[in-house]
Amino acid sequence: MKRIIKANSLFFFVYLLGMLHSQVTCAQTDTASYGYYVLPMVIEGKDTIALVDLRTITIYPTRDLSRRTPMNLKYIRLAKKVRRVYPYARLAVDILQSIYDTLPDLDTERQQRRFLRAYDKALRDRYMDELKKLKVSEGRILLKLIDRETGYTSYNLVRALRGKLSAMFWQSLARIFGENLKTEYNPRGEDRLIEEIVVKIESGRLEPLPLPKKKD
Repeated sequence: MKRIIKANSLFFFVYLLGMLHSQVTCAQTDTASYGYYVLPMVIEGKDTIALVDLRTITIYPTRDLSRRTPMNLKYIRLAKKVRRVYPYARLAVDILQSIYDTLPDLDTERQQRRFLRAYDKALRDRYMDELKKLKVSEGRILLKLIDRETGYTSYNLVRALRGKLSAMFWQSLARIFGENLKTEYNPRGEDRLIEEIVVKIESGRLEPLPLPKKKD
């Protein structure tokens, strides 16, 4: 029952994410011109220098997981859970983008509501059985990763779209099961090991995870 509630809650939050994204107006400057993009630049003397922002790349050392130390065992268990749920966190981002691309083409709010309901049902039909199989600890990691990928805590999403009372209701329900919808992903604090694993997954550098030893 606990897993079913968590699975339903997950898609409720994904649904809210889509609605939130559809209501936010993003001011974008199109720098495309005749098939190419004009980069910001500065001119120094006779030189024109393009200004390009490069994202920060974090490189973690490769761990030697051959020894069964307590730290290695903790890392292996966590890495298996993160590796399992990370695709669902990326799915949340894809859902946002798909909804964002589609809603502007719908003329009325009624059409938008019908689209969101149909989208929500399709998601449940496609992924609910899979999510029911997640362990409680995996569901907790998944909510953290959705926060990492989208930048929104579950509580803030509910409050923004359904008001304070609704947010308090979902927060109270989550607290019954030992969760906190206000918890933020903290890559430099308690979630630093999760961040290391995610970065390694994204860069294709996650260490091969040993299979559990068979019992005699």
